[in-house]
Amino acid sequence: MKAPEFIQRIVDFDRLMEGENRDSSDPDDIEHWCAVHAEMIRFKEGLLGQTRQEVKKVPEMSKELDGNDIPFLEAELRRLRRGLAFWEARRAERKKRR
Repeated sequence: MKAPEFIQRIVDFDRLMEGENRDSSDPDDIEHWCAVHAEMIRFKEGLLGQTRQEVKKVPEMSKELDGNDIPFLEAELRRLRRGLAFWEARRAERKKRR
């Protein structure tokens, strides 16, 4: 049995965000995606921090959170940081050409 489509997307740590076009060199697109990635990173870092705090408060949750949630959030952060690095490099590239 094949996993539902949303699960396939969740575990695809190379996926782009909805509407993200890495071929775009439009300055507005570059700034937009830098901002979106930065905000998503901030959000996911907050979730990760809260999750780690919950483990400290309720050690019985450790196996579930450390085994599933924390590795997932860490993988998501890596994906988002790669995306931000891509768009920041694109931004720097454009500035050099001016």
